[in-house]
Amino acid sequence: MGTTQLSPENLELRDVASDAASMAERIEAYRERQPTGACELIVKPGPHAPATGTGEIPEVTPQELNADILREAMQGHGALLVRGLFPSDVVDALPGAIDRSLEAVALPPKEKKALSNAFFSPPENLVSILPDGIMELAALRMFNTRVGAVMAAEAPSVAEALLELFEAHGIKELVTEYLGEAPCLSVKKWVLRRSVLPVEEDGWHQDGAFMGRDINTINLWLPLTECGGDTGAPGMDLVPQRLNDIASAEGATFDWSVSDSHINSSTSMNTPVAPVFHSGDAFFFDHFYLHRTQYREDFTTLRYAIETWFFGESMFSKSQIPLAW
Repeated sequence: MGTTQLSPENLELRDVASDAASMAERIEAYRERQPTGACELIVKPGPHAPATGTGEIPEVTPQELNADILREAMQGHGALLVRGLFPSDVVDALPGAIDRSLEAVALPPKEKKALSNAFFSPPENLVSILPDGIMELAALRMFNTRVGAVMAAEAPSVAEALLELFEAHGIKELVTEYLGEAPCLSVKKWVLRRSVLPVEEDGWHQDGAFMGRDINTINLWLPLTECGGDTGAPGMDLVPQRLNDIASAEGATFDWSVSDSHINSSTSMNTPVAPVFHSGDAFFFDHFYLHRTQYREDFTTLRYAIETWFFGESMFSKSQIPLAW
């Protein structure tokens, strides 16, 4: 898959109705399904398993990446960074598509309702699949707008093109082998991101705090711009260690977040790090990994990224609205 296929101009040439119908089918496939626990938990929650990690994030090349390497890194460190998994000339066109998607979802309700294009064409069953319907969708959009995000499912042509990109680079095979069964994705947790400046300080969290503990997951965080470190664009602040349960929310701003005091206490084995990410890197972590959008007061450059959470088809979070791959 080349740059031209992911550019806004060429995404506009896709069959929007077909992509929206495909996304609707993916959502519908899980409407009645419940997690069955058919697979063993990859990470068994509990304080009995001590945190591990060296204080560094393991890195591999695309040629070295396989499910065994991923599994080893996740078990020992909680994360794995794959440098240049997606060639930058392939993903460099995606920020333009994210801009168009964010612009569309921010339109007034009447204009948004009448819109149907490659960057905003919500599948017709999106409202009905959410327990609280249109009110929940409005709340999700409001929250995502505040943090600079839009659900990929609301831009099915972009979403379907991303699935083609992922499959072409071995992601489906990789996560299937890692999870031990076919993967599904999440409507709520598959998002296109453009950072909002200034960055909020109180963002430390583990996604398991709201997705649940007894699930099998792997998240692919794909930066589309150079970010982190001293680049001027926010990357991620990370606690580089394997955690096996949800950290305390005591003293935090939200019941799903973790306070700075906890991060800086002796309960956190390693000092947080803020690595430099390059466009096309792939950063993998799971629902127990402690992280936040990198916090500094002097960021001047926007960061674009795509966040894609995968669950096992029998070990998913129903509340995050799974969809088939």
